[in-house]
Amino acid sequence: MGKRKRGNGEGSLFQRRTGGPWVASWYDGEGVRRERSTRTTSRADADRIMRQWVQHSALVREGLAKPEGGTEMDRHAAASIESHLTAFTTSKRAEGRAEKHVLGTERMIVRSATALGWTSLANVEPAGLERYLHRQQTATKQPWAPRTAHKCVTAWRTFMRWCVADGRLEADPLARIKKPAPHRQRERRFLTVAEWRWLKATTERSPESFGMSGPERALLYSLAIETGLRAGELASLTRANLSLTGSQPHVLISASEAKNRRTARQYLRKPLAADLATHTARMMPGGRLFSMPPNTKTAAMIRADLARARAEFVAEAGGDPTDRIERERSDFLLAEDHDGRVLDFHSLRHTTGAWAAIGGASPKAIQTLMRHSTITLTLDTYGHLLPDEAAETVGKMPTGEPISMRLTGTTDAPAVDYATVGQSHAAGRDAMRPKTPVVLSRPHGPVAELADAADLKSASRERE
Repeated sequence: MGKRKRGNGEGSLFQRRTGGPWVASWYDGEGVRRERSTRTTSRADADRIMRQWVQHSALVREGLAKPEGGTEMDRHAAASIESHLTAFTTSKRAEGRAEKHVLGTERMIVRSATALGWTSLANVEPAGLERYLHRQQTATKQPWAPRTAHKCVTAWRTFMRWCVADGRLEADPLARIKKPAPHRQRERRFLTVAEWRWLKATTERSPESFGMSGPERALLYSLAIETGLRAGELASLTRANLSLTGSQPHVLISASEAKNRRTARQYLRKPLAADLATHTARMMPGGRLFSMPPNTKTAAMIRADLARARAEFVAEAGGDPTDRIERERSDFLLAEDHDGRVLDFHSLRHTTGAWAAIGGASPKAIQTLMRHSTITLTLDTYGHLLPDEAAETVGKMPTGEPISMRLTGTTDAPAVDYATVGQSHAAGRDAMRPKTPVVLSRPHGPVAELADAADLKSASRERE
């Protein structure tokens, strides 16, 4: 086997068999020994080819060129978004993220990437996403709400940050895009106590609807208001989730069923605990507590019950036309009031927090009850209902009014207003001194004993 030796860093050529192609051997830009066939039997041509490879490796080593085939980042940038998305969703599931959240994020990314024509990470750029968001929000047919645009940006930012953390991107190309404020298209309102009394009474008497009897629906609404549980959490409850005996009956929500993936214990008042005990008396431990319709039907279910309750409320006016007109004009039990605020199943959870705030509960207690992630969310939602303690707080502040004090010991000693001390500095210290000799009153108790001892010692010194 013929072989030609070269100086350090110049590489070498050899043949694996006589008459075969020349093979180059050299160190690449990362210091790894490489061997590669030049695919030529001409030594001169092989030498020229090898010299080009050696020179390129030197440029790579100095950071002046990319390695052959590109860097790992280049290969990731050229790979399809689908391949990265598969690894992303697998990672999120391993972290314990909710399947609904993972699938929602994946669908949003696939949908928007298809609309934008993005096939690889190299295509991702902020201007394109901004144009897409504007186009979707200003569409004449089914425009996106701010919350949907917020979800889209959140999905992409989460995906891009994961790519950076996993070494697939050097930096987040969408870092400058800000998430739109997720304003709600509709504002929910809570049930008043009077409305709830009507709704509960009429629902208990109403026939079966949406696969649930009237008493079962009323019990469901009662549990939703008292615990603040969401529709999905209520649908997942079984008899095993209830602890109805003892001094503190409660509902235990497992982490897998809770929205925040944390175990929750929601306490019950004893009347409701007794109703639940009666309702579950013949149930198996693993049986569902309520035969609820799908989440998409819960709003229609409660609005049908609201309509029944409002009809009875209006009919109660009887033959009094004035009273009837007033009742028909009121917002009482309306699914949507005159200000556009709506009542749906989630409004029962809103009622929980609102009643707690009206009852004087502290913001921290409401946050715990509602299982909010931050106190800011609690204050933004229920802050206007919390007791206004501003006047009481100001009343408890220390007073800043001047305090007039009279030095005792004489009958005609002038009053000294210490609030003005220091203001007459320009007039000299003599202006602040009382013209009448001042004699301070004697202290009492231990302080008086110390003062008497000091006077005796001073008199002794004068006699000496």
